[in-house]
Amino acid sequence: MKKILISPGEAAAFIIILMGAKAFLGYPRLVTEWGFTAGWLVVLLSGLLSIIFWLLIIGVFSRFPGKPLTEITELTMGSFLGLGINIIIFLYVIFVTSTILRLFSEASTLSVLTETPVNIIALLFLLAAWLAAYYGIEAIFRCAYFSFPLLSIGVILVLVLLYPYFDLRMLLPLTGAGIGPVLMSSVWGTSAFGEAVSLAYLARYFSFKPQILKNVGVFSISYIMLFFLAIVIVYQMVLPYPTSSETLVPFYQLSRSIFLGYYFQRVEAAFVIFWTFTAFLRISAGLLVAAIILQDTFKLPYYRPLLPALSLLIFTIAFTTDDLMQAVNLATEIDMVYGWIIIFIIPLLISLVALILRKGDRKANDS
Repeated sequence: MKKILISPGEAAAFIIILMGAKAFLGYPRLVTEWGFTAGWLVVLLSGLLSIIFWLLIIGVFSRFPGKPLTEITELTMGSFLGLGINIIIFLYVIFVTSTILRLFSEASTLSVLTETPVNIIALLFLLAAWLAAYYGIEAIFRCAYFSFPLLSIGVILVLVLLYPYFDLRMLLPLTGAGIGPVLMSSVWGTSAFGEAVSLAYLARYFSFKPQILKNVGVFSISYIMLFFLAIVIVYQMVLPYPTSSETLVPFYQLSRSIFLGYYFQRVEAAFVIFWTFTAFLRISAGLLVAAIILQDTFKLPYYRPLLPALSLLIFTIAFTTDDLMQAVNLATEIDMVYGWIIIFIIPLLISLVALILRKGDRKANDS
């Protein structure tokens, strides 16, 4: 079988788009809800804490060269407990992908395709994601690599065009909800950067060493932290609190505020193109990562036969909630408030166990 090798640049672009998709949904509103006018500070502190978590997790990879975190979990925790942990991670990835599918579909219905049923939009997103995942990891990573600069330029352009509406007084008081709530929210907020750990589950596809993998993760989290920071600061300067905590699709609302003259209106129509493409990449990436984790967990030779069943599972979970507000509340509660425990703390504990029990030492030395 031909060995698939992904470059550091492709890996970084892939993870940045995975994390950055939240900016097009409710992330700016959520951190504003948590920190009030200090929502930007929640982003900064949670990003720095996520980098610390990542450095602690990735340290174990020097003991298990070339092995994904799925296999490291089983070697460290034992077959039975390792299997249980991997299934929990798999279910979490499926749940997050389902909520992303539902929220992007609902946002499309609210903003542009008001007459189209939400389940039809979700089905179109999912079919496109299935096709991308079927073509393989190289197709998705390289698509992310080539689209990354275009998406970044598009977002920066929207933020720059909002300059006439900036009001620095909207960021006062700087402590927002208070030091205690801001610090607590910063711990929860690390969930926004949790997709970086996906790198650890895809390690066998990379053409570079663990040291470079560590740098890719640090760069990706740092980049998206600055990206989120710029969006949240602009969002809070343009839309005053508490209005900024009530918008369901914050970035779309920002793009609608742009006015370039009577001959250049409806700038948000161009933004919808970036939004749709980001949703497609994010859902296809979630489907791919879930399939690879399941493949590695059960030692399957291929992941492509899993895609139809996983697509159906994602679609079913996405519509278990009755309406948009229930979907938003469920995503906030499980993904953003408690998600950091699954995505960061569990791998961190695995790394600590491997270090304490000196697992993998002989393999690393032999290598």
